[in-house]
Amino acid sequence: MLLSSCRKDTVNVPVVTSVRNYAASPNDTLVQIINPGQWVVLEGKNLSGVTMVLFGSIPATINSAYGTDSHMVVQIPSIPFPSIPASKLNEITVFNKVGSTTYTINIIGAPIISRVRNSDASPKDTVIATIFSAQQIIIVGFNLKNATKIEFQGIAADLTKVTYTDTSVIVQVPADLSGSAASLSNTISYTTRFGTGNLPIKIIGPAIVNRISYEFPKEGDSVYLYGHNFVSVIHLYFGGAPVTSYKVLSDSVIGFTAPEISDDGGLVFIETRAGTFTSAYKVHDIKFINTVNFVNPGDVNILGNIEWGDYYFGYAWWGGSVTKQSSNPKEADYNAVFGAGGTGQYLEYTSNKLNGGAGDDGNAIRLSNDKNPIRFVPPANLNDPGTSWALKFEINVANPWNGSTLCIKSDTAIYMARYEPWKISSSKTISYITKGWQTVTIPLSEFRLTDATLGDGKGASITKVSDLFKPGKETGTLKLYLHNYGTNASTSFDAAFDNFRVVKR
Repeated sequence: MLLSSCRKDTVNVPVVTSVRNYAASPNDTLVQIINPGQWVVLEGKNLSGVTMVLFGSIPATINSAYGTDSHMVVQIPSIPFPSIPASKLNEITVFNKVGSTTYTINIIGAPIISRVRNSDASPKDTVIATIFSAQQIIIVGFNLKNATKIEFQGIAADLTKVTYTDTSVIVQVPADLSGSAASLSNTISYTTRFGTGNLPIKIIGPAIVNRISYEFPKEGDSVYLYGHNFVSVIHLYFGGAPVTSYKVLSDSVIGFTAPEISDDGGLVFIETRAGTFTSAYKVHDIKFINTVNFVNPGDVNILGNIEWGDYYFGYAWWGGSVTKQSSNPKEADYNAVFGAGGTGQYLEYTSNKLNGGAGDDGNAIRLSNDKNPIRFVPPANLNDPGTSWALKFEINVANPWNGSTLCIKSDTAIYMARYEPWKISSSKTISYITKGWQTVTIPLSEFRLTDATLGDGKGASITKVSDLFKPGKETGTLKLYLHNYGTNASTSFDAAFDNFRVVKR
């Protein structure tokens, strides 16, 4: 005869003895360093009744189906490193209904730069907002050990001279910052095998040009360069021609009158005591037809030059009309409103006043069409970030413009860039007019999705250039039209456009 008695099962405190990478063999190795997003296996005992797991005091999601009494599979959660106490940062804490246990392991994520200090001894090791080429600094933050690259405006520092502490790195800013990337101006980029962190900070190095007021000036026209570090200028070239007289209006603006420039154009070059800057593309390159295939590093890609007789006319005969800047009776009449500048034919685009919320997308400038899509960048650059390339075109706004947005859409119709030069802030506008022809520069990163709250072209940016094209395509089209996103009526619109192109930044 068998006798049975009732007893209460004993529940013991969980124990973690090791952590293993959750992957197929031979990658299922024991680990001493883990990072957010990684799947791991906690090994030990009494794990079947675990109710909570903390990584650096942040709870992970638990699925009891992914474990046994001796193994538990869990994904490491996102960890806000700056807000975690140092004593908790490298701890895994496992709970069940009777107790908890703590296992110590290195938890490392993407680097985070919180501030920069002088490398001088205390009390001169103060936090700084400006750094200089060749200066030795201390970068303070999280997850900074074992950097694979530390860059200042895209220029790599010498890692053999780097000194690490627990939460900081002593590094020397490169002495020569020539060739700094315009898209990374005033930026420290810090990379480890776990990711990249950036910190915006004023960097006094070679000049950097981000924007040019007009890239096709006639000799004697006014030109302004906008950028950074226009300090102690020694030499300035525009379109390959020397500029002997210029005025440094601030460390971010230089003004001058254009020299005589050949139709082949040339690069923009600035030499200062901190180094040199050379533009990634040529300005005043009127011979677009020779550069469309990106043969040389300074090439641009023409999307539409509005000239008769060549493939790169670009215009698909939607809204607007073609006008030639000449009195040649065989062409359209010369339009005195837009002057005699520019580089030949252009498009004049007009629109009536638009009531609040109204659009004029049926009256649009369309570059190319579905049968003849255009290439924006070389095939090898389709995966480049949008910050690396820019759409450019010339514009001449003859009458005051206010209230209507120039919408620029790719043929996916989901990404849009907004051009609103009349908008000063969300609550203030001006009546915008140009003094002759001006160059518009729109980084491709400004092509954005619709945001449910903010509206069209206000959401997430493209992640790569190919996002502008239909799936599997390397070419596409652009459409420009007006829409009034405000509540009040806009002004009418009368402007000329020319030389649509994409250039390397």
